[in-house]
Order: sequence, then structure tokens, then C-alpha cells
Amino acid sequence: MLMLFSIGVVYSASSTFALEKFQDSNYLIKQHAVKIIISIVIIFAVARIDYINLKGIAKPMIWLAIALLIFTLFSGRGPIKGASRWINLGPLSFQPSEFARYAIVIYVAFLLTKKKDYMDLLYRGYLPVLFYILAISGLILIQPNFSIASIIFMTCMSLLFLSEAKKKHIIFTFAALMPFAILFVLSKDYILNRISSYSEYNSGGSTSYQLQQALIGFGNGGLLGIGPGNSNQRDFFLPEAHGDFIFSIIGEEYGFIGTLIILSLYFVIAVRGFKIAKESKDEFGKYLAFGITMLIVLNAVINMSVASGVIPTTGVTLPFVSYGGTSIVFSALAIGILLNVSSHRDEISDELVIE
Repeated sequence: MLMLFSIGVVYSASSTFALEKFQDSNYLIKQHAVKIIISIVIIFAVARIDYINLKGIAKPMIWLAIALLIFTLFSGRGPIKGASRWINLGPLSFQPSEFARYAIVIYVAFLLTKKKDYMDLLYRGYLPVLFYILAISGLILIQPNFSIASIIFMTCMSLLFLSEAKKKHIIFTFAALMPFAILFVLSKDYILNRISSYSEYNSGGSTSYQLQQALIGFGNGGLLGIGPGNSNQRDFFLPEAHGDFIFSIIGEEYGFIGTLIILSLYFVIAVRGFKIAKESKDEFGKYLAFGITMLIVLNAVINMSVASGVIPTTGVTLPFVSYGGTSIVFSALAIGILLNVSSHRDEISDELVIE
């Protein structure tokens, strides 16, 4: 439902931009619609593949993710928006961080299952898992992409919290990394500027132009919205109208009721995803379902919070709705895996034999 709905809202949000840049108001929506069709096919195809097969490719996937992230730092398409996050594949572009976020969840789920009996041991259980979490999060952080790195780190640490790992190890990890996170934030002007703009806006200032325009969009929409395709903010008032701030366009065209419907759809994903994790009898399936659900829901909550002025601006898209190829395709793949876990949640996989 979210993906099908996105076709109309992305067209509305991108038409003016596409006409100006490509002399074709349909340019972006044609690409987006093709990716939506591909993604829907992926959901139903992957849902038929036993998720247990992921155990056999979990390790190659994580090392491929690490290799792609390293390659991106040196040879990726960029900097775009001040960062190198894309790899050119001819006429297409690929964002390795989207692959990496699901690869690390799959691999952490695999390791937590494999090391179940000694996850309470620091050197044999906890630190080997933490190494991969920090490797992926760190490589994405130095692109730089603080928001995605944070989402991945928080999701994986949540998985550790659910495992047999000692809580004191997790608490110590957060305490040890906090100074480094603060130093990183203080060293990046773009993060400080976003925080400063957000603080000034909330104290009565007017420096956060993007947030101002986003809130104007919500205000224009009122209760029922001004109607599909009638957005004013898309006409170069609101930057990233078809990307990071598409939730504001939804609020403008579909009103408060429309935003509540979108919120309710993500709420359904959250409730069903966590329910699948809770009911799965297989440890690997349990961690996998929880991690996938956490990634998608946390991403959505942060995006909508940014657009509505609850937290400072970050570069996080709205899953299944914002324009973009890599994000939609990998999110669809993740939903397919989640559906397969659901269909096998009463089953327990065989003992692991993979070293």
C-alpha cells in the first residue's frame, strides 16, 4: 500500500523539479514506478525462499558489504550532499549502505544464534559480534552518514540486548563510544549547523529554511489537505520534496488525516513485525524479524520526526515512499524475508554446521 501510494505522491512532489532539470515532468516518476514494480515482484519472490538459506551466505554478504563500503570511500560517486555514498553502475547508481544495513542484521542474527551458548563471554561471544557492528557503522559514519550509521548501530545493539549478552557489556559499549560520538559531531560543521538551526528555530529564530517550508506544507494541508497533485511547496519552496521531506508533501495534499493513515501503516508493520519475532520458535528467525522490523520502523520514525520538526534535520528517506531505487529495492527484499520468517515461525531450523 505504501509503495503504490508513493507513485502518486512522488509524481506530485517531483514534477516541477523534473520539468526544470530534465525538461520532462514525468522523468522521475517513470523511473520510480519501474522500481516499485520490481520491488513488489521482489517481495513475493523472496517470500517464497526459505530464510534459513541466509545462514549459508551471511558471512560472504557481510564481507561484500565491507568491501563495497571501502570501495565507495575511494571510488564512489561523490561527494553528493557533502558525502561519497554511491557507486556508479553505468546509467544506474548503487548505495552500498542500503545493502550493508540488512547484511549486518542478517549476520548479527546468524552470529547470535551460532554463539548462543557463550554470548555472555566477552572475548569469545560479545566482542566478535561487536566488531562487525562497529565495522559497518564506522565505514558508513565516515562517508559521512551519521544518521544511517546511528540507525544501524542502535538496531544491532537492540539485537544484542535481546540475546544472552551481558547487559553490563552493552552498557559499557555505549559509555565507551559516547565520547567518540560527541567528538565526531563536534568535528562536523554540517551536523552542528543542523543542530544550531533547529535550536534557533525552536527558540523563535528563522534559520531553518527547510523545516520552515516543511511546516508550511503541513499547515497548508490542514485537516483534509488541498488535494492530490495540488502541492505548492513542491515548486522549489521545499528542498528534497520528493526525497527526505516527502512526508510534508503528504501532509499538504492529504492533510492531517492522510498523515495519520501513513502513520497507521507503519504502525501495522511495527506490530506485525515484532509479533513475528516474538512468535518465531527459531532463534535465527526471531533475531532476523526483529532486526528487519527495527530498521524499517526506526527509519520511518526518524524521517517523519524530522519533517514535522520533532528532531533536527537528517538525510533519512521515508521507507517505501520517498523517491530512490536502492532503498526501495532492499527494503522490499527485507519485507520478503520477513514474510518468509512469518510463514515458518512454528518451525525450528536444524543445528548450525557452518563455521
